[in-house]
Amino acid sequence: MRIEYRILWVEDDKSWYETTKELFEDMLSDLGFNLICKRCENINDVKNEVDDNKLEAYDLLLIDFTLNSSATGDKVIEFIRSFKGEPILTDVLFYSSAVENVKDSMRDLSLEGVYTADRRELETKFERVVKTTIKKIQEVNTVRGLIMAETSDLDELMVEILLHVLESDISDELTKYIQKEIENTLDNISRITLNKETSIQTKMGDNRIFTSFHKAKGINKLYKLKKIGIDRFFESYNKDVISIRNLFAHVKESNVDGKNVLINTSTGQKEVFNFERCIEIRQHLIKYRTVLEDIKEKANTNL
Repeated sequence: MRIEYRILWVEDDKSWYETTKELFEDMLSDLGFNLICKRCENINDVKNEVDDNKLEAYDLLLIDFTLNSSATGDKVIEFIRSFKGEPILTDVLFYSSAVENVKDSMRDLSLEGVYTADRRELETKFERVVKTTIKKIQEVNTVRGLIMAETSDLDELMVEILLHVLESDISDELTKYIQKEIENTLDNISRITLNKETSIQTKMGDNRIFTSFHKAKGINKLYKLKKIGIDRFFESYNKDVISIRNLFAHVKESNVDGKNVLINTSTGQKEVFNFERCIEIRQHLIKYRTVLEDIKEKANTNL
């Protein structure tokens, strides 16, 4: 599962597309996703996209029935569903101002796996379809994979920021702080850590001694030294990201009173696992990526 929700949208009215896409972006944000959308104006654009990737990158296809100067939307779906004897079965939301035309086409062409909507009610139907597709992928192992992959990326982003800052006027103070954090954590095992001849950059590149914990504290220190970032970053990041990552790293799934509960096999800590919790986790990951990208930009500009 990705934090992005990807849509291929076949629509030739650019103005209506842009306006409606903004509504869908807000809706998906509420569900913990960033909308990634590509517009095709006609069947030839769709064929080019199929040739490139067989539409494997997309979670949903939105297709308008009426396409000016092109085959109608039902012909687009027919092409996709019969592609070279290997039908592409990505979910489709097929819409029109005259929805009966859509339904008639589906019957005549025996189109399968297609949701239908009146253009005027597309927003409501879109939300229902998206929630259905999301539920298909909200499993423990899938969410675990998302968290591990995304927190790894955020770790790398924090290191990139801190390495840049080490070239600035606060290098000495930040170096002392990071060195102390590493020594306090791994004083009993760290031949590398205690070697003063080993550069701080080298130590930061070793995940065994410069952990997610230390990286987040380094970003926290950057705010204290230069007011870049957000106050109390470590406290919130540790609660919203690191602790959840640690929970999912060592959990088993159980059903308690009709609820899916994750139990940490090391601590016994319980975490309710449901649709709303998945949204919250994704929203936190998006939030901190945005925060760190902003910190990175300001650090590159001001230090």
